[in-house]
Amino acid sequence: MTEATGSLWEAITPPAPPFAPLDGAVTADVVIVGAGFLGLSAALHAAMAGLDVVLLESHQPGFGASGRNTGFVVPSLKASIGPTDVVRAMGETHADRLLRLVAGSGAEVFGLIARHGIDCGAVQNGWLQPAHSRQAEAALRGRLPRLLQAGVDADWLDRDAMAARTGIAGLHGGIRVASGGQITPLAYARGLARAAVAAGVRLHGDSPVTALIPDGAGWRLSTPGGQVLARRVLMTTNALIGDLLPDLRASVIPARVFQIATQVMPGSLRQSLLPDMAPVADTRRHTFALRWSPDGRLVTGGMVPPLPGRLALARRQFARRLARLVPGLPPIRADYAWTGVIAGTLDFLPRMMRLAPGLEAAIGCNGRGVALTTALGRELGPWLAGRIPDDDFVLPVTAARPVPFRRIAGLGPDLILPVWSAHDAFEARFR
Repeated sequence: MTEATGSLWEAITPPAPPFAPLDGAVTADVVIVGAGFLGLSAALHAAMAGLDVVLLESHQPGFGASGRNTGFVVPSLKASIGPTDVVRAMGETHADRLLRLVAGSGAEVFGLIARHGIDCGAVQNGWLQPAHSRQAEAALRGRLPRLLQAGVDADWLDRDAMAARTGIAGLHGGIRVASGGQITPLAYARGLARAAVAAGVRLHGDSPVTALIPDGAGWRLSTPGGQVLARRVLMTTNALIGDLLPDLRASVIPARVFQIATQVMPGSLRQSLLPDMAPVADTRRHTFALRWSPDGRLVTGGMVPPLPGRLALARRQFARRLARLVPGLPPIRADYAWTGVIAGTLDFLPRMMRLAPGLEAAIGCNGRGVALTTALGRELGPWLAGRIPDDDFVLPVTAARPVPFRRIAGLGPDLILPVWSAHDAFEARFR
C-alpha cells in the first residue's frame, strides 16, 4: 500500500462525529482544558460526582499523545522508579497512595471499558517487560519484590518462559504484569468522550483557550467562539500547553516520540510472535516495544535523532531495528508512521500543581499515560467536587516546579539518544 501520513489508529478507528466548538457565553462549576485520557477521565468522574463540567479541547478528543501512543496499558511506574524513590520524592503517605493507584490502574482501564461498552480492541493478557541483558535481568529481579509490595499483580518469567510468551529468543527473563494489556488508543479516547457526554459533560472541540483571567471568585476562559465562567479550572494539556501558562509549560520536559506500523503480517506469524497479544517493552534505555494491532500489523517505535525528515527516518530506523531484534520476519514495510509529544518530569513522577486559587494542573505521565491518567482522573473527579481534601488526595498538591534550564531541557532526550543506543548495544552484546 502507499505510505500513510496519519496514524494507524486514525485508519482503523471508526470516524466519530466532531464535537462542536463553544459558541457564546456559558457558566460551569469546573472547566477542564484538554480532552486526552486525563481530561476525559477527570471530566467523566467529576460529572459523576455531581459537578456541572465543561471540557474544552483545541482540536478533537484524543488529538494529542492520548490518540497517538502505542496503546500499552502499563500498571507500573518507570522501571527505574522503585517505592523508595517515590517515598523520597513525596513522603510515605503520598507514596503509598500513588503506588496503590498505579497498581490498580490496569484494572481501572479495563473496568471502565467494560462498564461503558467502549469498543477499542482491548486485550488484557498482561504486559511483558523482559531484560535486554544479564545485568538488566538481575536489576529486574530485584525490582519484583517492590512491585509485589506495592500491590502490582506481577510475576517472574525466566528466559525460556519469556521466549515462549514473546517469540523473541534474544531476550532475557523479566516481569509479567498480569493486569496490563493493550488498547487502540484513539478508539479508547473517543469512547471516553462519549461516556463523559452521556454523564452530562459539555464537551467542545476545536475550542482552543486563548485567554484565562481571574473573574470574581472564579476564572473566565476565552475561546474563538465564546467564553466560560467557572469557579475552578483544571489543566490537563500535558505537553501541549502552548504559551497560555508559562509556569505550567516550564514544569514539563517535552519529548517527541515516533511510531510505525508494518504491513499486515502473515496469519501464521501470530501463532509464534506475541501469541497472547501481550505487548512487550524491554529494559533498553531506548526501549524496544512491540505489539500486534487489531488488523494484524506490528507496531513499534521510539525516538529518532533531531535531523531533517524525521518521519521518513523513523520508518527506516524502526523497520531495521525490528528486523534485527526479531529475526525471521518477512521484509518489513512501514505502511504507517506518525509522531506525538509526551510530557516528562525530572523524577519521572506525575505532578498535581496549584498555579493560583481555583487553577490547578495535573501533568507528567512519563510514557505511562493510558493507565495512570485514567486512574488519576477517577481521583480528580471527587477532589474537584470537594469530597476529597487536598491532604487526602493521591498526589501532593504543590506549586509549579519549573524544570532547570527549561529552554534546553526539551533537547535532552534527543541529544542523549546516541549515548543510550550505544550503551544498550554494548550491554546486549557483552553482558
